[in-house]
Amino acid sequence: MYDKFRIMKKIIGVLLYLTLVISGFGQEFSGGLLLGVCGSQIDGDDQFKYKKAGLVVGAFVRRPFSEKAGLKIETYYIGKGAVLNEEHSDGSVEQIFNNTLHYVEMPFLFDYQLLNKIGIAVGIAPSYLFAHRLTSFRAVVSKDLYDLSSFDIQPMGQVDFYMTDHLKVGLRLSYSIFDIRKDVLAIWYNNNLSFVLSYKVIK
Repeated sequence: MYDKFRIMKKIIGVLLYLTLVISGFGQEFSGGLLLGVCGSQIDGDDQFKYKKAGLVVGAFVRRPFSEKAGLKIETYYIGKGAVLNEEHSDGSVEQIFNNTLHYVEMPFLFDYQLLNKIGIAVGIAPSYLFAHRLTSFRAVVSKDLYDLSSFDIQPMGQVDFYMTDHLKVGLRLSYSIFDIRKDVLAIWYNNNLSFVLSYKVIK
């Protein structure tokens, strides 16, 4: 798994570099950096609430269509999954399971500035799963016992709050269209609520 991490770190670095380079093709493009946190759950595993926290880090480019509307393409790493901890009467906490999913995601978002400080965005987010780990009572579950799809695609909606000309905060929701498990033992869907900072470095 750690070899995959090293490989994907290089791939993500190249993708982020290419994403920023695209913004230099003309003055009509802008670009910047993304940083945030994802609260996630997996629908179908009988657990609820966004208990699993993951990092969001990457970059974006944006092509305006008008003063208020545009198309934004993002590329980032995002951690997803689900976790269940059980608290006992003596105050101790036992981890029942922990499902960790590592994705590279590239949303295509149409955004529109509704008000001076508020905007919305909708689009679609293809994702590639490059690493994952499932534990039950802290013991690693063999990947031979379950089979996950390498690709996911999720509709995405977002509300943006503009803090400055360069900085905005986005609250976004995304949900899998297809089952992310390929075996017949369960049906899983990624369900994610993310809080993302966008900082524009190229106007």
